Amino acid sequence: MEHCRARARPGLPGRRDHRRELVTRPRDIARAPRSTAVRAAIAVLAVIAAVAEARGAPSEAPRDTPPAPQTAPRPAEAAAARTALLDALSSDDRGRIERAVAAIAEPRGGADPDVMFAAARACEDKLGDPGRALALYDRIAAEHPSARVATAAVRRAAALRELVGPRGETAALARELAQLIAHADAEPADAVIRRGDQLAAAAWPGAPRAALWLGDWLRRAGRLGDAEARYAAVEARWPGSPEARDALRGRAGCALDAHDWSRAEALAARLPAVEPADRIVRDDLLADAARGRRRAGWYLAAWLALAAAFAALAGSLTEAVLRTPRGARRGALRPPIEVGFLAPVAAVLVGVAFTAHRLIAPAVAEISAGGVALAWLSGAALERLRAAGRPRRLRATGHIVACLAGVAALGYIAVTRDGLLEALIETVRFGPEA
Repeated sequence: MEHCRARARPGLPGRRDHRRELVTRPRDIARAPRSTAVRAAIAVLAVIAAVAEARGAPSEAPRDTPPAPQTAPRPAEAAAARTALLDALSSDDRGRIERAVAAIAEPRGGADPDVMFAAARACEDKLGDPGRALALYDRIAAEHPSARVATAAVRRAAALRELVGPRGETAALARELAQLIAHADAEPADAVIRRGDQLAAAAWPGAPRAALWLGDWLRRAGRLGDAEARYAAVEARWPGSPEARDALRGRAGCALDAHDWSRAEALAARLPAVEPADRIVRDDLLADAARGRRRAGWYLAAWLALAAAFAALAGSLTEAVLRTPRGARRGALRPPIEVGFLAPVAAVLVGVAFTAHRLIAPAVAEISAGGVALAWLSGAALERLRAAGRPRRLRATGHIVACLAGVAALGYIAVTRDGLLEALIETVRFGPEA
């Protein structure tokens, strides 16, 4: 053992000496020159950085570095913004529409073409600003040429450019016409006619359109004579134009509204029938004239049937009263038991009609009142026959036929005069949800 210890002292230190050497090494480094200590620190830091990079540890960003800006909105946020814009454009609040259009019209790329198209339509239909609508249509064609609405945008832009002019020289007149169309129903009729005639008399490409629109507006207002005059003026001033063809169609419609079936057929026959769409329009007008003539015949027949039913029942009551002994004629017009049953039911029907659906209420009231009157005449006559001891079976059968014919005729008259016949036919064909 002593030999081993002696051997370990001179050149190879033992385990205890080696530990002492390791412990004292930092002090040796501290006592070393400054350049040696710096080199050691740099070496240690380099080793730590190499190990961290090898393990994939990301280096910590400086605390004062701002986060990267978010350039594109998230899909959910973009969908919500698109829905909000479409809701604003479809509202009736002019302020909301203005703000939505202003947000959509900002000069930045990437706007949704469908939203831009909706904004352009709102500028046309609700704001009465064809110039701004034209700018939006042009943006759709330039920025989104392959979009679904690009073709429609190009077509609408061409139509509006014709109105506002190549350089916008008639944009003010186009805007005035759009404003007139948008607010015509809320203005006095005389003011609408005056402004419409001024726009039709002005020298600009939209003059025939203004005159045609004024004719259509007068026709909707029921002023058929004034509408006919505007339509005729369009045909005379701009022959061969699309507006002249539409004016001729409007004249045929005025004749239909006036129940002048022969004139309507004559005007419809003058319409061009080169294109399939033109033939369809002409055939529809001719069919409407034929249908109107047929319904006018049925209307006259209904009046005759109603008059015959009332005359027959009144005659039956008069005959029954005259053949009744004088002492038993009192109370001849007293309401019979049929009226006591029918009148409350009719009153309930009329009340429900006026409460739930005022459009059909006048027709329901007319039919109910006529049915009660027919039942009164029939019941009073049969009561006189019963009081006199006369046979009633054959007379009752005739009364039933007269009442049914009278009520049917009265129903046809009511629905035809109130314009409910088409709605009734559609309901019978396709159900109440049509």
